[in-house]
Amino acid sequence: LDDLLEDVSREQLNQTALGLAHNLNRYKLKFSPDKIDMMVVQAVALLEDLDKEINKYAMRAKEWFGWHFPEMQKLITDNAAYCKLVIAMQTRFNAAAADFTDIVEEDVAEKVREAA
Repeated sequence: LDDLLEDVSREQLNQTALGLAHNLNRYKLKFSPDKIDMMVVQAVALLEDLDKEINKYAMRAKEWFGWHFPEMQKLITDNAAYCKLVIAMQTRFNAAAADFTDIVEEDVAEKVREAA
């Protein structure tokens, strides 16, 4: 190739080859059938990250409210229900007057009231 291109230096040839490689890769990525698969993989990774963050916040809420009402952690295992009960109750002393019918079943609500 050097004999055919006498006026082109080795450095210019390397730069041209690099530019050609970049353009070829861009073209391949642009028309890649795996592009949709990549979006699915990224969506699944995002869901896993969100699940991890939600669990982290739920654990923190249980830890913090657990200082005030530790018995409730054993009674309520669902993170969303636990947080809704905390919002409805505010303090364990309000458990008797709080309405939990929309959040948990009546027998679980009674166990929470008894523990409070």
